[in-house]
Amino acid sequence: MNSPLNDIEIIFSRLRKQLPEKNGLLTSYPLETPDKNYSLGKFVLGEGNRRKALISAGIHGDEPGGVETICNFLENNRFERFSDEWELTFLPCINPHGYEYGTRENHEGKDLNRLFRQETPPPEVAFAKSILEKHYELTIELHEDFMSPGYYLYQQGTHQEDDHLGKKILQDVKDIMPINLNGEIDGRSAQAGIMVQESNFMSMDWWPMALYSLFKGARRCLTLETATKFPIDMRVEAHSAAINTALTCFSGEE
Repeated sequence: MNSPLNDIEIIFSRLRKQLPEKNGLLTSYPLETPDKNYSLGKFVLGEGNRRKALISAGIHGDEPGGVETICNFLENNRFERFSDEWELTFLPCINPHGYEYGTRENHEGKDLNRLFRQETPPPEVAFAKSILEKHYELTIELHEDFMSPGYYLYQQGTHQEDDHLGKKILQDVKDIMPINLNGEIDGRSAQAGIMVQESNFMSMDWWPMALYSLFKGARRCLTLETATKFPIDMRVEAHSAAINTALTCFSGEE
C-alpha cells in the first residue's frame, strides 16, 4: 500500500472547529479497514427546520473537490442565508480510505456508488442508506469527472415542475466554469449539460446513491459533476454556486 495522499482527520478537524459556532455537531460511526480504523462522519445544520436536504461528498475517494466544498460551506458561512428554512444534513466523506489514498474505490476495491441496491452492501453504503431512512425533499451529491471539459449534472425527480432546477444551476455555474455541452457524456445522452434521466430505474441491476434516494422518497436528486482539469478553488466555487442555487430555487410546492 502506498503512502496516503490526504488526511481525513484534517477534514474532520476543520469541521469540528466550525460547527460549535453554527449549533452543529460532527458525529461519527466506525469503519474498520486493514490499514487503520476510520470514521464515517455526519453533521446537521438548522435541525428542525421545515425543509430538509442531504448534501454528500467523497463517495469516490479520488474526487476531493466535494469534500473541500463542504468544508468551504462552513468556513465561509454559506449556510447563514438558509438557516431559517433548511435543515441540512451533510455526509462530508463517505469513502475516507479512498479519500486518503486517492482511489475511486474503497479499501476492498469496490465502487461504492454502484452498490445501493445490494441488501448487504459495504459498511460505507450501509451508513449512507441508514441516513436516507429520513425523508429528504432534496439530495445533492458532489462529484468530479476527470474526463469532462466542463461542469454538468444529473437530476432525477418525481415532479416535472422541478426540472427547471438543473438549468438554473448551470446558468449560475457557467460564469465560474465552462459547461460540458457535449451531446454524449460518459456514454450517455446529455442535453446542454444535463444528463438524460433514466426512464425506469426500478429495472436496473444496480443503483447509485441518487437512485436509492429517489426510491426512498426524495423529491429531487441532484448529482453535480465538476471538471477535475480545473484548479481546486474553481471546482469548489462551482460546486458552492450550484448548492446555493439549488437551495435558493427549489420550490418544493405541489
